[in-house]
Amino acid sequence: MRRTAILGSIFASLALLATSAIADIANTSHDLRSQTTLLTQAGNTQICAYCHTPHNASTTNSTTPLWNHQDTVATYTMYSSPSLDMTIAGSPAGVSLACLSCHDGTVAADQLINFPTGITGPDGIFFLGDSLGTDLSNDHPISLTYNATQDPDFVAAVNSQVNGLQLFGGTGDQVECGTCHSVHDNTNEPFLRMSNAGSALCLACHIK
Repeated sequence: MRRTAILGSIFASLALLATSAIADIANTSHDLRSQTTLLTQAGNTQICAYCHTPHNASTTNSTTPLWNHQDTVATYTMYSSPSLDMTIAGSPAGVSLACLSCHDGTVAADQLINFPTGITGPDGIFFLGDSLGTDLSNDHPISLTYNATQDPDFVAAVNSQVNGLQLFGGTGDQVECGTCHSVHDNTNEPFLRMSNAGSALCLACHIK
């Protein structure tokens, strides 16, 4: 009886979280129901299906829960700077790959792993018109090992966070797209973790 009650509580919590996420991305640029996609052409209006699936999720992207999108296999030019002392990986990793699988323009945003019932793939038809491309040398660095001891111009991380901004990876020290952006919350456009008024987001990490 107690086990049933606990499971019921867990499922109720998951349902509330899902409902909250749907409410947050509805009518934002992450809500693809307003676009002509394989899903909308088939009359399907599942808002979450573009990124998540309850069954048969990605076996290669284990960092993103129940990931339902084909991973990009592009080769990237990563950010580099002679003034940056921290280490940047040779290619994007972790949650950044999930973001880039739509935002680098090489994979359709509706190129899914597990299509909802009644929809056939495998080729997606909707590509983002304002994609980042594969040259990331002029973007904020990602897949960067954050270590403030290497540079006094950065705030020290505490428990895999820097002033509330999350670091990722197995050791909890990687700056990824999700460090600055929250995919489900567009309160601070464009999906920023916090307002950047007065450069507040930048100053959360940078001492300048």
